Amino acid sequence: MKRFLSVALSSLLILLISVGCVDSEKTSSSSTESSQTKPQVTLTYSAWNLGPADSKTPNLDRLMIEAFMEKYPHITVDIIERPKKPGETTDMAWNEFLSARASVGKLPDVFFADNIPLYVINEWAYNITEIAHADSEYMNLSEDIRRPATYDGKVMSLPQAIHYFGYVINKTLFEERNVDAPTLESTFEEFTMAVKDAADHSSGNRGVAGLQGIEHILHYYPGHLNTNLQWWTHDGEKFNLDGVEFQEAVSKYLELATDKSFVMEALLPEEIEDFFPEGDQWENGNMLARWVGSYEFGSMQTKLDEGTYTFEVDFIGTPVINGNKRVPIVADFVTIASTTKHPEEAYLLAKWMGFGKDGYAKRIELSKTVSGVPKVNFAPLQADEELLNSYFELHSGFEGLRTIIESGTFIVEPPKYLPGYINARYQGSYDSEHNMFQILDKVMKGEVLFADIATQLNNRANALYNEAKTQFEEALKNA
Repeated sequence: MKRFLSVALSSLLILLISVGCVDSEKTSSSSTESSQTKPQVTLTYSAWNLGPADSKTPNLDRLMIEAFMEKYPHITVDIIERPKKPGETTDMAWNEFLSARASVGKLPDVFFADNIPLYVINEWAYNITEIAHADSEYMNLSEDIRRPATYDGKVMSLPQAIHYFGYVINKTLFEERNVDAPTLESTFEEFTMAVKDAADHSSGNRGVAGLQGIEHILHYYPGHLNTNLQWWTHDGEKFNLDGVEFQEAVSKYLELATDKSFVMEALLPEEIEDFFPEGDQWENGNMLARWVGSYEFGSMQTKLDEGTYTFEVDFIGTPVINGNKRVPIVADFVTIASTTKHPEEAYLLAKWMGFGKDGYAKRIELSKTVSGVPKVNFAPLQADEELLNSYFELHSGFEGLRTIIESGTFIVEPPKYLPGYINARYQGSYDSEHNMFQILDKVMKGEVLFADIATQLNNRANALYNEAKTQFEEALKNA
């Protein structure tokens, strides 16, 4: 009986092992077959941050593309390099490059975007709404991030990166000057007063540099006074450059631009040479506050880690104005070409290179493990604690940014997504002698009174905007 039971158990064990092996082989075979049966797809990709193809220094985004192809073995990504200008060593202008590709029907399937309305007008942009709205990770992005590239409910580009702008402060220098350093909660008046109290703009090459970077006051200040306004007074329908908010912004700028006691832009070159020690005042730890974009934090953190910066820093964004804190952001976008034959795979690539969780986690991993790769230069777009933790492990000197990301509200710079903005703000004609940038530059230099041009400036800005908007909206109907 015992012998029979032993034989029976042995037989059962052999049977189970055999079945297990067969099931394992089936699973392995099925997985391999699934991978093999997916049709092979080739995508083309172009971006302005890839660096030279033959560079000896590793490029993080090129490594990201290699990692994407490892994750999705049925997708091959060919990089379309931007050519140089004929007879020159500088790159061809981005939209000139895209136009040349489009003229022969060879737009990259996925490409960086610096003028989304132009791409819609030229019928270069794929309407990716259906795919994006079916993706929970896209829908998890904040409205501030999704809204700019969405027009009448149509998603025409995807967010690739967000860069935060505002003031970084030298906390150590404030302490040495016996002045409390500004914080995230400081009002504009408290911020400027603290810098003014700590600065020393006096002759003798021993001065302490105060504040650098006031030009964007004209852009973000009005939207703090009135939260119905966005960048440069745009309210979603029109510019409001003849309103009290922009008048206050101009007045605040002129007040600071003429205050030599703490504002660097108020000083003449010879005064800077006379007041301060030789060299870059911020890099040498001798400047209190400086306007920066968060893409600089990687190199700054490296200097902190290596001891090149012997001072403690923090990022406070823009100060509180009228009870509001709306930190300026610059968004980078990627567009999927209207001519792509593989929109779902193109979407996967765009997501991987930008807002997707898996792609960002790989970006962090590569940044940590590949020698010669710089620190990741943008924070995660997803509201994901694990990803944020990973980013701030690399950027521990900028904890103020984390608070801004987690609890802040933002104001988005519009050149890449707002029809007509570049002409309305810079390149369009104001009169026969000035473009829009030139006339406002004269106001900023005190050569022209703002009150004398406010009405015409507003009228011209809106005329240029509406002209572009009409053309864009007509094109959008067919997108």
